[in-house]
Amino acid sequence: MSDSELEELTSAEIHCDICNDKRWFVVAPEENAPASARTVIPCQCQERVWGVKSADRIRQYSDLGPLERLTFGTVELGTRDTFSEPSSFRDAYHAAQRFVTDMQGWLVLCGPSGTGKTHLAAAVGNALVEADQPVRFVSVPDLLDHLRSAFDPAVGAQYDEIFLQAIEAPVLILDDLGAQSATAWADEKLDQILTHRYNRRLPTLVTTGIPFAELGDRLRTRLGDPYFSTVVNIKAGSGMSDIRESGLEPRLAELMTFKSFTKGATGATASQKRSLSEALAAAKVFAEHPSGWLYLAGPTGVGKTHLAAAIVSESIAQGRDVMFRFVPDLLDDLRRSYGPAGGKSFDHTFSQVRDVEILVLDDFGAEASTAWAEEKLYQLIVHRHDSMMPTVFTSRSALETIGGANNRGESRYSDAIISRLSDANVVAERYLSAPDFRHRGATPRPRSSTRKSSRK
Repeated sequence: MSDSELEELTSAEIHCDICNDKRWFVVAPEENAPASARTVIPCQCQERVWGVKSADRIRQYSDLGPLERLTFGTVELGTRDTFSEPSSFRDAYHAAQRFVTDMQGWLVLCGPSGTGKTHLAAAVGNALVEADQPVRFVSVPDLLDHLRSAFDPAVGAQYDEIFLQAIEAPVLILDDLGAQSATAWADEKLDQILTHRYNRRLPTLVTTGIPFAELGDRLRTRLGDPYFSTVVNIKAGSGMSDIRESGLEPRLAELMTFKSFTKGATGATASQKRSLSEALAAAKVFAEHPSGWLYLAGPTGVGKTHLAAAIVSESIAQGRDVMFRFVPDLLDDLRRSYGPAGGKSFDHTFSQVRDVEILVLDDFGAEASTAWAEEKLYQLIVHRHDSMMPTVFTSRSALETIGGANNRGESRYSDAIISRLSDANVVAERYLSAPDFRHRGATPRPRSSTRKSSRK
C-alpha cells in the first residue's frame, strides 16, 4: 500500500504496535513526575493518520471541531452579568489561563448551564493547540456513547482505541461531567479514566453542571484533592441563566410571552376567541399573584404551553423561584436517577420539583402510564396540594375527561390524584378552544429537542 493510500485511512483503521494506538508518548523521569518534567512526543504513525504537518496532527487529535471558534479572545470578560456572575467567572477565566501556562494538576469548573464553562474549556484546548501541545477534548456523554457503541467483541479494537485516547491523552478536557445517563457501567468507565489519570498526575480539565458538594464521594475525592486540583465555582448571573435553571428553553421564553399570545386567531369563532382571552386573563392573574392551581386544557396547538412559558418568564422577572418541566422528560430524569446507585441524585431531583415555589407541569397526561410513574406523580401532587403550593398544568385532557363520573372507570389516574385535581377550592381550569396554530398562521412553537418535537 502506498503512502498516499495510508494517509486516507482513518485513525481507527490504522493500528500501531509502537504506541499501541495512543499516537503519543509521554516520557517522564519517573512514574509520578510532575507535568513540567514530562515530555510529549508524537509517534511516527501520526504521519500516516493525520498527514505530515505537526500542527495538523495536533488539531486533528484535539477533536475540537466546531469549537475552534471559542478562544480566550472571544470571551466577554466582565462586560455582561446575564449568564454568569462576573467575579466568579473572572476567577475561572484566570484559572483557565494558568492551566494553559502550567499544564499541571487538574482544573474543575463547576456552574449552572450557560455560565460559560464549555467556552473556557474550549479556549484552553485551542490555546494548547496553538502552542503545539497535544490535547484531547471530549464531551462525557459523547465519550460514553462511543464506548457503548464500540463495546462489542467484533469491534474490540475500536473500543480500546477510544478508551486509550481518553485515558492516556497528554492533556484531557472532559466537558459536561454529570450530563451522562447515570448507570453502573458509565460510573465504572469514568472512574477508570479519572483514577488512571489521577494516579499518573496527568493534566486534566473537567467541567460539570452539578454543584461540587453534590458529586459522588469518589468523584469528590479525585476532583477535589487540594494538593492537586483547583475547583472554581461559577455562579449564575442575573438574567438568562435564571431562565435556563428554570428548565424553560431560552428560545421558548423569548417567543412565548403574554404580549405575543394570539387571542384573535384567524378562523376562530367568537366562542373560541373568548376561550383564548379568558385563558390569557387567568394566566396573567396567576403570574401576578401565584395562588392555587391553574389547569390549562385544550387540543394541540391552541397555546397552552405558550401561556405556561409566559407565566415562568413573568415569575422570574418578579424574583420568584419557578420550575418548568415537560412531564415525560421529568419522569425519564427521575427513572435515570432512581435506585441504590443514584439515590442521592433522585432525592435531589425529586425534592427540587416537589418543593419549588411555583411549578409548571407541561403536557400532563402525555407520560407513559406505569405504576411507577403514577406513584411519583401521586407523591408530587399530594405534597403540593396539601401544602397549597402554586402549580400550573397544561394538558390535552379536560378535567372532566380525566376524572368525570362517566369516565372514572377508564381513567389512567388513581382516585387520589383525580380527587385533588378536581378540588374546586384549589384548581381553576381554563379550556382553550381554537384552530391549531399550524392552520391559522401563528408562529409555530420552537422545538428544543427531538423528544419535545413530538409534544402535542
